[in-house]
Amino acid sequence: MATACINKVFLGVDVGSGSSRAALITDTGKLLAIHSTPFSTSRPAPDYFEQSSDEIWASICTSVKAALQIAKVDPSQVHGIGFDATCSLVAYTSGTPETAQPVSISPSSNFEDHNRNIIMWCDHRAKDQAIRITETRHDILKNIGGVMSLEMELPKTLWLQDNMTMDQWNRIGRLFDLPDFLTWKATGDYLPSRCSVVCKWCYKAGPESGDSLSHHNNQGWPEDFLRQIGLGEIADDDCQKLCGVGNEGQRVHFAGEHIGGLTAQAAKDMGLVAGTPVGGAVIDAYAGAIGTLGARMNGISSTVDEARKRISLICGTSSCHLVMSDKPIFVPGVWGPFHGVMLPDMWVAEGGQSSTGQLIDYLTKSHPAYNEAVERANASTPATSVYEFLNRHLETVAKKRSLTNIAYLTKRLHMTPDHHGNRAPFADETMRGSISGLDLNSNNLDGLAILYLATIQALALGTRQIFEALCAAGYTIETICISGGLSLNRIFVKVLADVTQCPVVLPGSGGDAAVVVGAAVCGAVAYESSLAGLGTSMDGLLWKAMVRLTEASDVIEADQDPSLKRFYENKFRIVEKMQRDQREFNKIMDE
Repeated sequence: MATACINKVFLGVDVGSGSSRAALITDTGKLLAIHSTPFSTSRPAPDYFEQSSDEIWASICTSVKAALQIAKVDPSQVHGIGFDATCSLVAYTSGTPETAQPVSISPSSNFEDHNRNIIMWCDHRAKDQAIRITETRHDILKNIGGVMSLEMELPKTLWLQDNMTMDQWNRIGRLFDLPDFLTWKATGDYLPSRCSVVCKWCYKAGPESGDSLSHHNNQGWPEDFLRQIGLGEIADDDCQKLCGVGNEGQRVHFAGEHIGGLTAQAAKDMGLVAGTPVGGAVIDAYAGAIGTLGARMNGISSTVDEARKRISLICGTSSCHLVMSDKPIFVPGVWGPFHGVMLPDMWVAEGGQSSTGQLIDYLTKSHPAYNEAVERANASTPATSVYEFLNRHLETVAKKRSLTNIAYLTKRLHMTPDHHGNRAPFADETMRGSISGLDLNSNNLDGLAILYLATIQALALGTRQIFEALCAAGYTIETICISGGLSLNRIFVKVLADVTQCPVVLPGSGGDAAVVVGAAVCGAVAYESSLAGLGTSMDGLLWKAMVRLTEASDVIEADQDPSLKRFYENKFRIVEKMQRDQREFNKIMDE
């Protein structure tokens, strides 16, 4: 039986690093249901991460059907669908969603295992290609901090061309950013999102972002750049291989903008109604920003001017920091500014940390006392997660040592969090993490808890580095709007507030749900823009939906204790010195 008294429901689909989620919200923003379905990742070699688009699509369909069942929502009540996903590269043949086939990107199978047709965002195989692209010093690199990241799509594309035979390369008819693959799979239309192509492909859209000639007539795929980096064949074919539509007559879509209706096959797959409006997709981090930056606080609506002083921090496997401005502000080592990739008339800068939740997992799970911590967590009444157990254990250790704050447990233990390279503010993939202050007495539960705390502090100090680079360039950051799995960790959130001296706003949907709720907000915009008709201005639609459909649940304030502030100031100085020392060490070893 359908849920009574609900006329309109909006669906959000979020594809993260290891699972897909579907969420249903009402037209007042109430979360009705959420369901997650895992999918696998293959790691055939160090720094290689490969996935299957067929498996991901199947997991989406499972999640959507389950969410409908949990919410007792009839498919006819779903009036709009929004998608978000990681910025992973999907390889396909040409054709329709019913006729096209996945193309292998996996050298371990000699590119014959077509079940592995996604190079995941965190895959670092394209290091050499990224360096070659950076060495062109092309003016367009200014919009990504001056350095091409090997996590973006063009280095991965160039890697495929460099490593495939001609026949293998020619199998590929289309290369998608994962969010755009999903909307193509859902609608059958090659209508890429502005968010994906501008942020991850160096596509030019919006007003001029600089004085160089390369920014004049600032629309479309930069063919001169593609030829310069070695992708001239793609440029010669009007860039049809990139997302399916070339420069001739191409139009990219704003976040949530109606791009078409569900095909009969996609509707059957997901248990929905054919023709349901689908909106322009966004990268998962941007869905987190959409789910948090406009959140009402104590029932009071926010303005865009207030939102420009907020930064969205999405903390999951990795972290992304998104801040808006009404003019282009360039920051070395920070991606952007990108125009219209979230709100149509705003610029967005994107800082990030390549490994956050992943780093915490890695360091805690490799500690000799980890299994004991898991056993103790499971034996708690009620049973709890290992991280909540460690949070409580930190308080026990601090009390035992007569410390007024758990922060002081790491007075002699310092860490840099660059184990998977530094995305921002240095844009240096070669940087690595480091730990100072290890001893022979830390192989017990106390030692595990303190190492875990040092990792959280290192991540927060890294975020402060990003903030300082942004603010020095002209951005204003007064408030952090957090989402993602780590936003549920109370110690992480409190340390973040204390280190940055910014209040941290928690989303009403629950931190882990805010990203998929952001996708559902895009579903609401898809419905509204479908009613307005093709070509209608998108100005204001997304922001109004963000304010109407999202609300804050709590605000964590920064501790103003002078001793604690001085403690973190000193740790920040140490982190920066450790990073400088590492560069010096590398120079010595390169002699």
